[in-house]
Amino acid sequence: MNSDDPKPSWFRERTFGYGYGPASWQGWLVTAIFLILVIGTPKLAEHLILLYHLGHDWYFAIVALILAYTAAFLGIIYIHRGPS
Repeated sequence: MNSDDPKPSWFRERTFGYGYGPASWQGWLVTAIFLILVIGTPKLAEHLILLYHLGHDWYFAIVALILAYTAAFLGIIYIHRGPS
């Protein structure tokens, strides 16, 4: 690949609607990992809270983790999006 060639974009602007969607296998991989983390974190935390008899304070930590995952995902989309 020549240094003058643009990097391939992982995400492209949607044809209909708002936002960006995966455009390459890297974009699909990042999206799948994000969904696994967002769905898996509350499921795992639910079991840990019951197992160790933790209080309700842990729910704030779960929400903070999901917000951090979302911020990282949006940052990756911003960096690897295609031209507008």
